[in-house]
Amino acid sequence: MEKNAFGRAWWMVVLAAVFLLAYPYLHDRVPFLKDKLRAYNFYESLRNTQPKNKKNKAVKAKAKVPAPVVVNPATEVQISAYAADNQFHGLTFLTPFFEKLRQKKGQIRVAYYGDSSIEGDLICQTVRDSLQKRFGGQGVGFVGISNPIPGFRQSVRLSFSNTWQRKTVIDKDPGRFPFGISGENFRALYPRPAPPDTTQTPAVLDTAPAPKPVVVNHWSEWGGSKSFFGTRAFSLARLFYGQTMKDSLVHAKGKIRASFNGRSREIPLEGTERLNSVVIADSLTSRVRVDFKVPGTLPLYGVSLETPAGVIVDNFSLRGNSGRSLMRIEAEDLTAFQQVLDYDLIIFQYGLNVLNAKLQDYSWYTREMHQVIAHFQKAMPGVPILIVGPSDKSIKSGAIMHSDPSVYRITEAQRQSAMDKSCGFFSFYEAMGGEDSMVEWVEKRRPKLANLDYTHFNSNGAKVAGNYLLTFLLGGLNEYELAYQKRPL
Repeated sequence: MEKNAFGRAWWMVVLAAVFLLAYPYLHDRVPFLKDKLRAYNFYESLRNTQPKNKKNKAVKAKAKVPAPVVVNPATEVQISAYAADNQFHGLTFLTPFFEKLRQKKGQIRVAYYGDSSIEGDLICQTVRDSLQKRFGGQGVGFVGISNPIPGFRQSVRLSFSNTWQRKTVIDKDPGRFPFGISGENFRALYPRPAPPDTTQTPAVLDTAPAPKPVVVNHWSEWGGSKSFFGTRAFSLARLFYGQTMKDSLVHAKGKIRASFNGRSREIPLEGTERLNSVVIADSLTSRVRVDFKVPGTLPLYGVSLETPAGVIVDNFSLRGNSGRSLMRIEAEDLTAFQQVLDYDLIIFQYGLNVLNAKLQDYSWYTREMHQVIAHFQKAMPGVPILIVGPSDKSIKSGAIMHSDPSVYRITEAQRQSAMDKSCGFFSFYEAMGGEDSMVEWVEKRRPKLANLDYTHFNSNGAKVAGNYLLTFLLGGLNEYELAYQKRPL
């Protein structure tokens, strides 16, 4: 009996070892593992010899091949991918965006994706405000139909009925509708009809009055905000929606009533494409309301409050997102939105949600970001991408708060992703001052610049951080403009 128990234990060890060795192969090929669990490379963990230390003296990311200097084909202008200290920043890969800013023609649009660091439009609103003051443009950009914390965001006034279902790419049950550019979709909810009372006699049932139909109102209202110069009003508002689910039994077309500036008009939602849009406001206004009569099988994505010219910055924040979930936005949908919104820059700010002080090797995250970047580069070709590393985060070491050592490691992993995939790179951790800078922002700076969780900026800190990012971008623009003046004619 003891021999049988030993044999079973031996086979369990063997099976566990086989699974451990096969996991890196299975992870990339099994949708459930790929979507729900982190990548882990057993072989690389054996090779990982990085020592543990408190000073974060890990080897910095190095490109396998030095990143090339990219020549903007439209202007024959080139700038370097490295700073004076040979630190990679990849500004050369952002030259198409700099050229659009230099020209100051038409609309210049930025998609800013991130986690809770930019929730409530923090950081993003500072970037938008400064760019709109310098290059023109009004409007807060893309906004959803509803939001779980609408009052937190100060750059737009959003109100809505409680008859909406919101799904996001980070939900455990994402539903069956495709996601829009923001990683969200919305659908109208209707109460289920009450079942008939089968306890009554047939005579009573025949003479009973028909139940009154339940009237459900679906509406959303978006208003400008006086908090920022460029978000007070907008001259164009568009609603984006998809197509009724093909396997649905309900094929009724929807319609809306759009109201602004004392005007109101009914608009049918007759689009049959994967992505459709209608104009809901076409003159300068500070508020637009939409009343919906749509089937619950029609996905809605949101509205864009904008002007035809100038800078528009869309905030796409989802709390708890590591970036990986963006793969749930189908390439076909990204391409469709790009054809309509025509983005000039994509920003990814992630990393806080994968920090683990005990984890030494973040090469798995580099590979995950490779996949996310490649997904967007394929679906939205030619649009430059900027990777933004997370801010410093402090954890308790004994009785003292110190930087989480994994902040440095994730920063280098993201820098490597940017180098490998020809993206720009900016680090909030480095801009703040590096190791233990979050402690200073919480305990020594006045007014305080971060919350007592030693992780997130407060409104003052987000403004400072936004200005750091602006300095980086406008510094790159200045370098580009100087090179443009010296270009061969």
